[in-house]
Amino acid sequence: MDRPSRSCVTWRKAAVGIALLIPVTLAACSTGTGGSSASAAGKKSNVIVLIPKQTSDPFFTNADQGAQQAAAQLGYKIDYVGPTTADASGQVTTIENAIRQHPAAITISGDDPNAVAPALKQAMKAGIVVSSYNADVAPGARQFFISQASNTAIAEAIVNTMAAQTGGKGNFLLVSSTSTAANQNTWIAYMRKYIPTKYPKMHIAEVIPGNDDPATVLSVTSSYLSAHKSTTTGVWVIGGGMSGAIKAEQQQGINPHSIPVAGLCIPSDVKVDVNSGLIKNCLLWSPADTAYADVYAINAALKGKLPANGTLTAGRLGTLTVTDNTVNVGNPLIFTKANINNYNF
Repeated sequence: MDRPSRSCVTWRKAAVGIALLIPVTLAACSTGTGGSSASAAGKKSNVIVLIPKQTSDPFFTNADQGAQQAAAQLGYKIDYVGPTTADASGQVTTIENAIRQHPAAITISGDDPNAVAPALKQAMKAGIVVSSYNADVAPGARQFFISQASNTAIAEAIVNTMAAQTGGKGNFLLVSSTSTAANQNTWIAYMRKYIPTKYPKMHIAEVIPGNDDPATVLSVTSSYLSAHKSTTTGVWVIGGGMSGAIKAEQQQGINPHSIPVAGLCIPSDVKVDVNSGLIKNCLLWSPADTAYADVYAINAALKGKLPANGTLTAGRLGTLTVTDNTVNVGNPLIFTKANINNYNF
């Protein structure tokens, strides 16, 4: 066998050197889309991705503020990101983008509980803690849910505040959020069970989605009232945009005192109408408290200390009850002229 030439030996030595350098180079450059640089360095992410139904809604910006407060206390960073309008496909895209960054956790207020489920399941398979807040997703697509208040308490308060204004009888339009929103459908189901037992003369005449938007609520309420003005006793709005229902009544020549508008509301949306007396009362809860509790629950889950049933210590909120992987934050808050100016979301 012929002896290799000097140039061939030199090339082989260089090739071996390059081969030895390649793993080092790849490891140093592996910042990728899956957060592999952090993994290579043996570090865990401290980022919590907070996905709202829509980033432009003041309700969810208030939730972000609560999450930021808890994150500062516990050493996390909040990435508040999502669609600008209520859109399940936009949430799916947001989840998929987040997975590639491999954060510590993803938490979402689901616009459609089933549409976002496959992406959330992929996040859990990637080792990311997944929770939902405010509006739940399919149970198999998250590890726990942060309930802003008991579903029973919310539903009963929605009914009771309207019954107090209408004598507990009549036919009512109910304007919801989106037709697929899990929280909305749950409250409606509880309302349908509660009404016959407490107010048998009250009836939900029709449920129409309002898409959490005052303009949409105005449109659908106005259309409904134009055809059912004489038979409508009151209008429940249990998604965002209650102010749109007041405008719809005025557009139809209806005095809001004669056909009350009540339900769930965003203070910033209805403050003018409540202060002027066009809305007597409406209710909600603190989105900041809900997201604040969420971050504490995520922290406990990351440490393996969040029980399926038991309690959670949540900073300034004290001890919260956990039942069937649901953390219950508190009771709904009723807004009236006396207190609504104290809330700025």
